[in-house]
Amino acid sequence: MPTIAIDARKFFDFGIGIYIQNLVSTFSSLDTPYRFWLYVSAAQRAKVSAPNNWELKEARFGKYSPGEFFSFGRQALRDGVDLFHAPHYTLPSGLHGRSVVTIHDLIHLKFPQYFSSAQRAYARFMVGHAVRNAGAVIADSRNTKDDLVELFGIDANRVNVVHLGISESFHRMESAHIKRFRQKHDLEAPYLLFVGNVKPHKNVATLLRAFARVRPRYPDLRLVFVGGRCLQDQGLADLARDLSVTESVRDLGRIGDEEVLGTYNAAEMLVFPSQYEGFGFPILEAMACGIPTVVSSGGSIPEVAGDASIICDPGEPDSFAEAIGILLTDTGRRARLINLGRERIKQFTWHETARRTLKVYEEVLKRCDEN
Repeated sequence: MPTIAIDARKFFDFGIGIYIQNLVSTFSSLDTPYRFWLYVSAAQRAKVSAPNNWELKEARFGKYSPGEFFSFGRQALRDGVDLFHAPHYTLPSGLHGRSVVTIHDLIHLKFPQYFSSAQRAYARFMVGHAVRNAGAVIADSRNTKDDLVELFGIDANRVNVVHLGISESFHRMESAHIKRFRQKHDLEAPYLLFVGNVKPHKNVATLLRAFARVRPRYPDLRLVFVGGRCLQDQGLADLARDLSVTESVRDLGRIGDEEVLGTYNAAEMLVFPSQYEGFGFPILEAMACGIPTVVSSGGSIPEVAGDASIICDPGEPDSFAEAIGILLTDTGRRARLINLGRERIKQFTWHETARRTLKVYEEVLKRCDEN
């Protein structure tokens, strides 16, 4: 029985951690011909709950460390790993093709202005090494695949597009529960929702400007942030003050899963103006919760949103303001997008993500056996 090891040192990280956790839980529910190991740090061993018949292995090297690159692969082969899955572009050397790497996005290279020269150089080197040496490459989206082909000249046939899934925990709540949630959390005024961090590529400045353009017509409207805190970023806080919207912005920060679910359900819509995403979980989460979405045309976002969102130019606040106004007033358009969203999310399941990932494993192991 072949042994597949997943590098799970980012198990608790936002984004990639969601990917690892859902792959692990879905793999464990399937009948597969593999033995699975999870590589975790010493500090994580007591915190990571491995499924039955899965084994935790201690990775002796820290994330982004020299040992990760030069020695981790040799450790895995000595341990008896037949296939190593790196869920991030930091693929160790020395695996001799017995590896799969998942590339989620190429933000460091597509938007270099947001990163230091050292960060850009590291990302370029590590992604280049990964796509040249992995037995197979997985990309979250066709957009990321196209970026890899463009920037690294990789053979497109070596890149497998495997869309991510959406957790079944996201759903439309009953009206009475939504009403109680609004009352409990002082969210009774109508609000626009943004979910994510507030890093520069998330384009929050465009959202603030769009919100400021809409507010004269809807003075009770609020803007709520989940994840990142808009007003703790000095530049964004200054912009909100200059636009006279500070008092209408609310930062919830990192909140629990039940609160996230309620915040989606109680919102008028999700507004997601990011310049670039490798995938875009919040779009599907909002659709699953029965609210319409206004999104940008950046990166893979249109690929995920399909025809179930209003798509705007990320550099045009007026375009976002117009779309927001439409969904606040046009009940027919709003209902159509909500219904399209319910259908759209059916295309993104973790079961399908796991099935297609297992197919990639099978193909790589077969090639290794033939050689």
